[in-house]
Amino acid sequence: MTAALVSLSTSDSHEPGYLLFPPAGGTSRAFDALAGAVDADIRAYEYPGHGERLAESPASSLEELATHLAAATPKSWFSRSVTIGFGMGAFVALETAQRLGVAPGALVVVDACAPQRRSPDKNAKAGASAMGRVFGRTGLTPVAGYRDSPESWEYALDLLLGDLQLLNAYRGPTKTRLPCPIAAIRGADDPASASGDDATGGWRVWTSGAFVGRVVPGGYLGVLEPGREAGFWARIRRLEAAFVAAEPEVA
Repeated sequence: MTAALVSLSTSDSHEPGYLLFPPAGGTSRAFDALAGAVDADIRAYEYPGHGERLAESPASSLEELATHLAAATPKSWFSRSVTIGFGMGAFVALETAQRLGVAPGALVVVDACAPQRRSPDKNAKAGASAMGRVFGRTGLTPVAGYRDSPESWEYALDLLLGDLQLLNAYRGPTKTRLPCPIAAIRGADDPASASGDDATGGWRVWTSGAFVGRVVPGGYLGVLEPGREAGFWARIRRLEAAFVAAEPEVA
């Protein structure tokens, strides 16, 4: 059985690291390029039924997934890490923190509507064809090499559809605020966040600490596009500096 928590870097840095939660349909390999672009301790989750854990049964609910991940996570390391959730991974990160009973050093959510503003049944009736069109958008890179062959495409699409079922059934976390800072990032061209506030200001209520919202160029998960790795980490460093400086809330 492959471990749930995967190390993606060879750095021996003793600084607090980064913990990455894949988006719907994603595997830990989606973050290979990101991990290779920074000298830091980078770890990511491999969800059961995904990637190197394909032979395992997938979680039957998002809550079950978070419980599974929490059991595999060292509390002391988690409490010092900057946790970054992409898409669905943002909700899994929040649920995991609640189950661990400790907050991360900071939580960054990328292209995820705030829990209280979700439409759980939004994709419930979407078929494989419709999801395939969404899946093909530039910037959505949940599985490394998924465009290389029809078999890889089918595998990746199956993962996406399975995770979307978890999202459609998910009704949101308990009303527990995290004491850590939260930063919410969304792509300017993400059609799901066209209102401008769903993925940014809406997350403000989930922290009793500092909050920062940012709109960045690109579409849904555009921050994962090849060639944008250095810019992504520069943005994360600026967010960390803002938290340390205890800047006032920024919408």
